[in-house]
Amino acid sequence: MKTRKTTIAHAAVVFAFFSISAIVSAAIAADNLRLRDGISFVQDTDNGFPIVGDNMDDAAIAQGLPTLIFFGAAGDLNTNRQAKRLVDLYKKIQDKVKVIVVDVDHPANAAVVKLIKTYYKGYIPLNVILDKNGKVSTTHAGEIDSGELKSKLDRVL
Repeated sequence: MKTRKTTIAHAAVVFAFFSISAIVSAAIAADNLRLRDGISFVQDTDNGFPIVGDNMDDAAIAQGLPTLIFFGAAGDLNTNRQAKRLVDLYKKIQDKVKVIVVDVDHPANAAVVKLIKTYYKGYIPLNVILDKNGKVSTTHAGEIDSGELKSKLDRVL
């Protein structure tokens, strides 16, 4: 038989666990982004998804921080070229913007599938920028110059 004190203590432990989990998951993001060795910038060859890094399965939208979602696919020349631009830009924005990288052909988990269903419109590459409140600021299908993409990000910073 649980006492009221035991129930309150149990609730406090559960609340603390979920609060800490939320803080930790909010801090995780795709990190250490780099290009996969062997990708081509001149032809459609499938050497795997062009971007690799740490925490690539993190698909949580950051609250209070702009988010850039990159949708692409392995073996697509346009995705590879845009991936290079994104990785170069990532080095400049990694402390100010959360970056989520999505392989539309091989979603990492259910959260990534949800991002695909919510934001992906069938074209690759696709860049979606969310403001600090998680609302869509801009969407760009196809390749985009890194300077133009940075300018769009600057609007939500």
